Amino acid sequence: MNKNNSNIQNNLYKISKIVHDAHDLNKLFKNLHGIITELFKVKNFYIALLNKDLDLLTYPYYHDIRDQAPKEKFSEGKGLTHYTINKGKGMIFNKDDYQKLADKNAIQILGSKPDSWMGVPLKDYNKTIIGLIVIQSYRKEIIFDKDDLKMMSFISEQLTLGIERFQHIKELHHMIYYDPIMELPNKSSLFKDGNKIIKEHKLTACLFIDLDDFMLINDTHGPEVANKLLQNISYKLSKSADNNTKVFYWGADKFMVVLNGLDINDIKKQVKKISKKMFSSTIINQKNYSITASIGVSISPIHGNNINDLCRDADIAMHQAKEKGKNKVEYFKEYMKDVIITNYGIEQSLKHAISEQQWEIYYQPQINSLTKKIIGFEALIRWNHPEKGIIMPSQFIPTAEMNNHIFEIGEYVLKETCKQTQKWNKNRQEQLIASVNVSAKEFQRKELIDLIDKTLDETKISTDCLNIEITENTFLDKNISQINKIKDRGIKISIDDFGTGYSSLSYLYDYPIDSIKIDKSFVRGIQKDSQKKILSNSIINLANNLDLKIVTEGVETQQEVDFFQSKECSIFQGYFFSKPLSKEDFERFIKL
Repeated sequence: MNKNNSNIQNNLYKISKIVHDAHDLNKLFKNLHGIITELFKVKNFYIALLNKDLDLLTYPYYHDIRDQAPKEKFSEGKGLTHYTINKGKGMIFNKDDYQKLADKNAIQILGSKPDSWMGVPLKDYNKTIIGLIVIQSYRKEIIFDKDDLKMMSFISEQLTLGIERFQHIKELHHMIYYDPIMELPNKSSLFKDGNKIIKEHKLTACLFIDLDDFMLINDTHGPEVANKLLQNISYKLSKSADNNTKVFYWGADKFMVVLNGLDINDIKKQVKKISKKMFSSTIINQKNYSITASIGVSISPIHGNNINDLCRDADIAMHQAKEKGKNKVEYFKEYMKDVIITNYGIEQSLKHAISEQQWEIYYQPQINSLTKKIIGFEALIRWNHPEKGIIMPSQFIPTAEMNNHIFEIGEYVLKETCKQTQKWNKNRQEQLIASVNVSAKEFQRKELIDLIDKTLDETKISTDCLNIEITENTFLDKNISQINKIKDRGIKISIDDFGTGYSSLSYLYDYPIDSIKIDKSFVRGIQKDSQKKILSNSIINLANNLDLKIVTEGVETQQEVDFFQSKECSIFQGYFFSKPLSKEDFERFIKL
């Protein structure tokens, strides 16, 4: 071929530039074809890519004025493309060479015979052949030579760099938008594709799925079991994926499912199917595990018209499902947003309250009705807000529990109560017993025992003047060590709200309990309710048989006192005797 050196150099520079600047592989192939046509004066050009693992030779770009791209497995190929790849080097064949190879059965004649054919392998950085770049001429006046082969070798190197760059981009894309452990598209993928999905469909639903008590499984059975359980759920959810259902891994113990192309009734059916079937029991390491999920659902365009708003509203609805007892499905409603905003405001104020110690302890007396003496009290937290005044615990404790502020609040109550009790007891012959509530979440905290020891040391309170009140929900196997450590220090343990929680009473035999508090729900109006009388009699008989003290809380009338006194219960707490009192009022009540 006649060569124009300046034209060649200019075109080779163009090739380097388009490879470097390309953002689309198909465009790169097309632009490269244009330059090659100018360089070699032929339009017949194709690129073959090899995947040996799949035994596959594909033709992502193929342009020939006479033939179509072949379709065959690499191992079964008999053409010049396969022959050259197997030889592993650039090769040129004219029509006679082509026929000689065919006569020796080295190749099969496939398609039209070219007057000149040139192919150069594409080799990656490990010198592994990943494909072939080919041009061919059907004109006798255009015959390729060694100089052409050198140019094609340069083009091959440049093209390989471009393909590898796009492969790395593809791998990076996969890393960014796909979770390799769960084998699902991730949150980034959801936000990348979500708005497009919404725009393309009349209705789109987002299901925010949060596994219930997953951290308990992780803490109890270890991360290996927890991860396998997550993978199992991921697999089940992925099996539900189709044209109308897309599944994403949100992170931690959360998933997002996007439903589209369905009407409202079909959306509800699919939500029900996912909530029931996806979270059935599963076997891991020959053990059966069951887990439930709380699911929040938002629907476009009803609740929003972009993926960010739908995810936010589904998340809000999911938290409502949690608050209503878990293992539920909640569809987003506008009032839920107001609850979240209120809780957010409470949380921000709580942070300030903790730093400023805007707390006040109230003390509700416990009375021995036989001796008419005060034997102790229950310490109750109040938030003394600088603008809103006294705020009751029911308005802020749930938020404090959710955001772990309960630890700082609980620490304050324990220390202040013990310090105040010790001051009062210095001036009393008969010592007051302080009852302090410790929530199930606080009880699971490893630092609890250290906190108790530090408080005992700092306040010098006698351990037999401290009673820790816990709820029935605290009685899990992993808490037995904490309970025993508390008892070892001489501190009393009482079950608060007895009869409203744990389904089994075996813990009364297994755990070192000192007393129970009969819940006010059994007390109120007992004189008129035969069912309450039967239940209360059973609780009292059980406590007496186990030699447990009984505190009857929530008494408000003489009739309620009379009933429990007739059952030989003598320790009472309730408005009939006294409401919770401030420190000053309590001191007047006990006449200090």
